[in-house]
Amino acid sequence: MRIGLFGGTFDPVHIGHLILAEQCRAQAHLDEVWFLPSYQPPHKSGRSVTRFEQRCDMLALACVGQPAFRIEPIEKQLPPPSYTAETLRELTERHPDHEFHLLLGADSVIDLPTWYEPLQVIAKAGLIVVPRPGVMLLTAEMLASALSLPDTAHVRFRVVSSPQVEVSSRDLRRLIAGGHSIRYMVPRSVEEYIRERKFYL
Repeated sequence: MRIGLFGGTFDPVHIGHLILAEQCRAQAHLDEVWFLPSYQPPHKSGRSVTRFEQRCDMLALACVGQPAFRIEPIEKQLPPPSYTAETLRELTERHPDHEFHLLLGADSVIDLPTWYEPLQVIAKAGLIVVPRPGVMLLTAEMLASALSLPDTAHVRFRVVSSPQVEVSSRDLRRLIAGGHSIRYMVPRSVEEYIRERKFYL
């Protein structure tokens, strides 16, 4: 099976995440998209993150109605921090018959050479890249050069288009803390989950 892997903190998940996942699934002909909530994100050690189980709950609510979406909580089972290379290593061992592809924004592709073991990342997964406004879109050749590879033979790279939704989890947390509405920015079930538990206040 062709599996898209969508990693992130998802604190909280919002419609921008879901639209991107669906467009990547459809345009890249993926069988499924697995949401990979980060257990201990290495780049967010300075702030408090909602409990892993609660972020998974919100993802599960958001994915209702799309059978091709599922939650993969594997990063809770791995030693922290949550590095993509380690997650991919474990997933490919558990699912040797699957073909994995990472769903990434163009900004993340630019940063990829600075990730932990980036060569392992591209060896174990293709890249499905979504352009971002104002962000340079690297080509496979440019990424190979940044990774000091002699050519693009080992870079599986595909660009897909997706509507640009100006919603971020950070903005949602600020809106909630300020007592403002987040209606239609997250699925209704996620909005109710947040409200009932008084998250982000």
